[in-house]
Amino acid sequence: MKLIEIVFFFFAIQLLSSALVILFTRNVVYAAIALMSTLLGVAALFVVAGSDLLAVVQLVVYVGGVLILLLFGVLYTYRDPESYFEKKHVLLSIVTVVCIAGALLFLLSDLPFNYPQLETSPHDATGITKRTGYLWITNNLLVFEVVAVFLLVVLVGAGWIASHVLDKSKKDV
Repeated sequence: MKLIEIVFFFFAIQLLSSALVILFTRNVVYAAIALMSTLLGVAALFVVAGSDLLAVVQLVVYVGGVLILLLFGVLYTYRDPESYFEKKHVLLSIVTVVCIAGALLFLLSDLPFNYPQLETSPHDATGITKRTGYLWITNNLLVFEVVAVFLLVVLVGAGWIASHVLDKSKKDV
């Protein structure tokens, strides 16, 4: 077994185990931390596959942006952990997940998986990251800046809403 295969299996097992923690934990904060571990595992698999741009985007967008906003939402809104789970919906959820997983396995069993080997996959001499960064900063600068301003407005709005929720909860006590 080659070193790249060992690294792949290590991150695949880490990814699957943290995804199972997300599914089976009752604590929302633990689930968010396990989600961070899962997203980092996906980024590591992108690195193993030789796609550095997707790994960086995974880290910046999902781990750096979405997960931080999710943690703000979880930490600023407290609910009783037992209220997240309705006992009557557990059986329906399990049946739904088993049906969807069975259908996906049935559909995937018919597909041919002929992936190129990692050693023979072509690499761009200039690097896809450098070329994509150049295109973002030259041709698509307006779109890049609009998205950055939009994300800043969303972050400020989330903080403003959270501060008003905290003010209301302090007045109720």
